[in-house]
Amino acid sequence: MDIRKDLESVAPSISRLLSVGEEFRGFDKDWSHLKNQEDFRFISRVPHQERYKVEALYAGGRDMAIYMYDSLLSINYDFSRYPTLTAIIEAFKNSWVYGNYDQEVPDVAKATCEKHDVNLWSVNQMVALFKKQEQLLAAVRVTLQMLQDSDLYKMENGIKIMKQEANINVSGVSGSSININSAGATASVTNNYNEPTIFADLISAIKSNGFDSETESKLIDNVQALAASHQSGGFKEAYKDFMQNISAHITVFSPFITGLSALL
Repeated sequence: MDIRKDLESVAPSISRLLSVGEEFRGFDKDWSHLKNQEDFRFISRVPHQERYKVEALYAGGRDMAIYMYDSLLSINYDFSRYPTLTAIIEAFKNSWVYGNYDQEVPDVAKATCEKHDVNLWSVNQMVALFKKQEQLLAAVRVTLQMLQDSDLYKMENGIKIMKQEANINVSGVSGSSININSAGATASVTNNYNEPTIFADLISAIKSNGFDSETESKLIDNVQALAASHQSGGFKEAYKDFMQNISAHITVFSPFITGLSALL
């Protein structure tokens, strides 16, 4: 995929955002399938006064998918919407990407069904899909932060550019993009992927380390982005970025490096 000329200096990160956009476009189709062609109609078994809690799962999840694929894919061609790299970064500040939604929706929907003994395959799949989308939001946040650290962003905003050597050398890994999926690919909602437990262990380690809320959030985002890349097949490329992004806190992650390396 050709990246627009004015963003060529940050092409790997822009390519990543476009790939995530394609993934969200596939998810939009999955939401439609789960609602209209599976057993979602049986949410009528949930009492009317609480049914909205389950319906909110579909509404919120699909709205997220539509917004994200439109917003991300537009980066490469809509100059009026995104005239600069700075405009791209600013556009997502108050969006789904930074938590501008009710994050309790999937858990509330699941609990509501369990409360009324309604077990629907479609709802279970929607919960998993919603949480997968949240992992991709983390990948977008990490990528936007990398773009904000780029020379192009600094030049646009009059920030002095300081050149420095990388602190960590990861051998045997090349590239810097997460290849989420090729253009036009559609994610399957029925795959049997089991996420390695090391990612949950990493998040637990971060939460127990007493970081300030901003640092904790950024580190968790990096783990979630790495986890998303493992399922999608871009783990080797994402691993290098992960190691660079968490280098200031490497002592926290050092017990897990061997386990992560085993996934390469």
